[in-house]
Parts: sequence; C-alpha cells; structure tokens
Amino acid sequence: MKKCIPRTSDRIITVLAAVVCAVAAFFACRELLCGGQPPAVFFAMTLLFGGVAIHTIWRMIYMGNWGFFYDDEKIIFALSRKDHREFRWDELQNAKTNIFYPSSPAAWYFYFQDEKKTKKIAVTPRLAGYNEFVDMLRKKGFPAQSPSALNFDKNTAKDIFQEVFGEDFGKGSKNGNK
Repeated sequence: MKKCIPRTSDRIITVLAAVVCAVAAFFACRELLCGGQPPAVFFAMTLLFGGVAIHTIWRMIYMGNWGFFYDDEKIIFALSRKDHREFRWDELQNAKTNIFYPSSPAAWYFYFQDEKKTKKIAVTPRLAGYNEFVDMLRKKGFPAQSPSALNFDKNTAKDIFQEVFGEDFGKGSKNGNK
C-alpha cells in the first residue's frame, strides 16, 4: 500500500516550535513570579506561548500518523489516530459518499461531513508521496493537476505587468526582456 503522509522534517520542526513556545512560556512565567514588570504582560505571554505549546503537542499526539494510504482498489483517509475512512475509488468518483473534494493547482482538500462537524484533510506538495498520489488521482479519472504542470503564459504575464505598473516587464533590469 502506498502512502502520502507528512514529512519527518515537518514533524521535527513542529516539535521544535512547541519546545520554543514552552521555553518562552517558562521564562514569561518566571518573570511574572519574580520580576518587577507589570504582571499582566507576562501573564498574557505565559498564556499565549504555553497555550500554543500545549495545543501543538496535543495536536501532534491526537493526529498521529494522518495522511492517505492507497492502492489500485481503495483509498484510506487517516484523519487522525482514531478516525480512518476507507473507500473504493469508484465510490469517490460516483459521489456515493459525503465527501467534497475541490482541487486547486497546488492542493487537494477532502471534506467529510459528519453529523455535527465537517472534517478536512489536505493533500499538499509538502507531503511525502505527493506526486505519486496525484498520479494515482489522474489514473483514477480525477481532474488532478500537479504544480509542475501549471501553464504559465509569459505574454499574459507581461501584459498584466504593463497594465498594473505602466511599463514593460524587465525594463531597467540586468536581464532585459528575454
């Protein structure tokens, strides 16, 4: 089974950000208890940084290994550690499910409508296995487009630049109009 999951580097960055927020909350709390500054400022900083750290760590633990697991027959949406939804590819195409999946050139968003809440999971180029997943979407008949497949018309861009700035694109630059 193939997978499209967050990169390990993204998880490490998230942990480091949570640690930095926890350290900032600790020092703000220490200043609140020992310092001569107005306590309201340090109390707010303690709540802010401590809240961000706790939320980030809780979210990482709660989400667990979220992502997409798929093969030629089915796809599994792992929304969190406990919430896994499995569908056959034709169920997604025929809209027999309560899933909404708009596509943009750089990302896919899958929305799952439950009784009380709408859950969302995104496929972005930052995920490990993104290109293979987009290839599978195309193979299964979804109108998937990878970011490398974007059409960029240089003449249209030059016309827009001319209209917005009133001069030719590249005028006065080292490269000139290439």
